[in-house]
Amino acid sequence: MRQMIIGNWKMHGLRGDGMTLAREIAAAIGPACAQRDVVLAPPFTLTHYLAPLLREHGIGLGAQDCHAEAEGAYTGDISAAMLADLGVSHVILGHSERREHHHETNARIRHKAQRAREFGLCPVICVGESARQKEDGQAEPWLTEQITQSLPSDFEGIVAYEPIWAIGTGTAATQEDIESRMVFLHRVLADHLETDDKATRVLYGGSVKPEDAASILAVSGVGGVLVGGASLSAGSFLGIAQAGLSSTS
Repeated sequence: MRQMIIGNWKMHGLRGDGMTLAREIAAAIGPACAQRDVVLAPPFTLTHYLAPLLREHGIGLGAQDCHAEAEGAYTGDISAAMLADLGVSHVILGHSERREHHHETNARIRHKAQRAREFGLCPVICVGESARQKEDGQAEPWLTEQITQSLPSDFEGIVAYEPIWAIGTGTAATQEDIESRMVFLHRVLADHLETDDKATRVLYGGSVKPEDAASILAVSGVGGVLVGGASLSAGSFLGIAQAGLSSTS
């Protein structure tokens, strides 16, 4: 299974800066696109402008959320149908920041995932534990609940494991931490979806940096990375996307 590198720009980027960043990435991404699936998820306001450029260079266009309904009186929201109409291929759902600040429940995220698939989008569902849950030994029950309640039983998409205690802290989990979690997550996914233990691609996210990327991507069970802050620098994102390719080509 090809690894995937997703850049989540979050709420960053006006049109000029966003286009400049996308052009810099697109101009240099070549080898990574040949060996890994690369996706950029800009703010909604940039989606229309970036679509032709990314398509031309073989880079996927992602979105950072979608509504659970196909259409309706939901002021300020964006539907999966609207995203598909713009050429979006992937949509990030259930990011810890949305779970916290928008009070998104597992049931809500599952509904969004179902709607995304209905319109041909690949859902990227985020799961992860807090520092307190990790310290209290509650991480595995919490992750199990997130997976079994957020993912439909017929789920076709990607899971992104983001330890909340690592997001924005500048410190990624150790290779041992990541490998242990990957073994666990693949087992839970296999049980929930009734598939083999590596059928679903699981990404790692949480302060991924160019200097850490090769070692993270080399961990068994890691299907790629979801990159936050480092995706806002062309040099950093390219370093991550191309990490370790010389040893895996």
